[in-house]
Amino acid sequence: MTDRGDDFARRTSSTMRRFLDLEDRAPDDLLEVLPGATVPFWAQVRMQIFWMMSAEHTGSVEVAKTSEWTRWGEARRVARGYLPGRWDAVRRSARHDVCFYVSGSTLADEGGRARNWLVDDFAEAAGDALVVQLRPLPAPIGKPVFRPTLSMESATARARWRARGTAIAPSTSRSMDRLLEAFAGHLDRPSGAFAGIGQSVRRTELLRPFQLDELSRLLDRVRPKIVLFDNGSYTYHGEWVGVMKDAGAWVAEPQHGWIGPSHAAYNYGTAFDQAVLRRALPDEVLTFGPYWSASIRHPGVVTAIGKPHLERQAASAPETRPRSVLVVSSRTDPDVTDAFVVGLRAGLGAEWSIVFRPHPGERSETARRYPRLSADAGVIIDDAADVYETLKRTAIVVGEASTVLFEARAFGCRVIARDSPFADSVIGDAFGERVSDVAHSVQRIEALGVDGAVDVATDPSIWAAKPVAAFREWLTVRRQEPRRTP
Repeated sequence: MTDRGDDFARRTSSTMRRFLDLEDRAPDDLLEVLPGATVPFWAQVRMQIFWMMSAEHTGSVEVAKTSEWTRWGEARRVARGYLPGRWDAVRRSARHDVCFYVSGSTLADEGGRARNWLVDDFAEAAGDALVVQLRPLPAPIGKPVFRPTLSMESATARARWRARGTAIAPSTSRSMDRLLEAFAGHLDRPSGAFAGIGQSVRRTELLRPFQLDELSRLLDRVRPKIVLFDNGSYTYHGEWVGVMKDAGAWVAEPQHGWIGPSHAAYNYGTAFDQAVLRRALPDEVLTFGPYWSASIRHPGVVTAIGKPHLERQAASAPETRPRSVLVVSSRTDPDVTDAFVVGLRAGLGAEWSIVFRPHPGERSETARRYPRLSADAGVIIDDAADVYETLKRTAIVVGEASTVLFEARAFGCRVIARDSPFADSVIGDAFGERVSDVAHSVQRIEALGVDGAVDVATDPSIWAAKPVAAFREWLTVRRQEPRRTP
């Protein structure tokens, strides 16, 4: 493990250290590739195992999701997948030098249309680009701002139809179980600890060959020299990254949220120097700034570019604010957060407005996960699609472990960090002493003496300046390099 100083080591969680130590030892089973795959099974399950083990220490609570699947709905989805459609990425795409392959979840409203705040500025600067998103089009907030933007929804529907009735070979299934048991042993977990992950992976593996076939067809039509894949470092996407590389593309990932020494998607041991595992990761990560670049252990090239959407929005932030406190959720221990927000509202009184912003993954379940604050008329639930619009109206932001805390600084907000095991490994001492309870929080807020004026100043070490210009310069260099040999 590279020595990067005490703070870097302190922000590396015990779970992350255990993974790094295992990958530095690199036992043979970490490199085993199952029949029909091109990257090791370890890459396919690494993230899920990490999340499971990490949750035991951080208190992170997954959102329970109710399936909305119906036979009629699935039939309609498949029918739309096979019928001609204007948004079908595989059937409607054409040659483009640059392809952005994204989830479609990073959207903001722009005059009744959907701007992908993560990549649209870069796509507009590229000159010859295509944006492909996984989610259906048009988005609920409108048609995409950038054209051409297409969707993989029809391709996903076709893959699901083609996968029906298929099954994983018994020998492959047994190999999965054997490897999961080996991984459990390496990580000092009991026998059967990862059985649930195995069941989940079996379901996704049934779809994978058909999804990759659709992706290959897309890449054959587009023939991109560069692909920017927004979740490329999540190794369960390793086969997708490999197919993109096989198509001759340089694969880069634009940072989309918090990354740091304890984020498993951006920290890898020496096993990932091996070509078979390296195939599962992007060639490069484009970060928001030098602070983030120095906070990860990634075997690819790491380049600070910046975040255009933040730069543009922060420039329009007012320099005076009402007495408002925004509490940001990190999904950790919702019962404690529920009581904290209600207690903070009571402790500060009517002089302050209290706003609670659920984690994006909690929005549909806010009332169930946070019943007390949801029922409190003095607490406002923030449902703005773009958190930056909320930050423009906020004086103080309170949270545990979120990129929003760093973004809040760029908008002139005062930041107070709540203490938790999760916060220790995510933000460390970046925001000074962390508060331990409601009384401590009220004391800190009152001591700030906010009079309405704020200092809107963006730290260039965290948010690199002139990101669009930096991206153009980066793209010029990458375009001049020889195309990867498929």
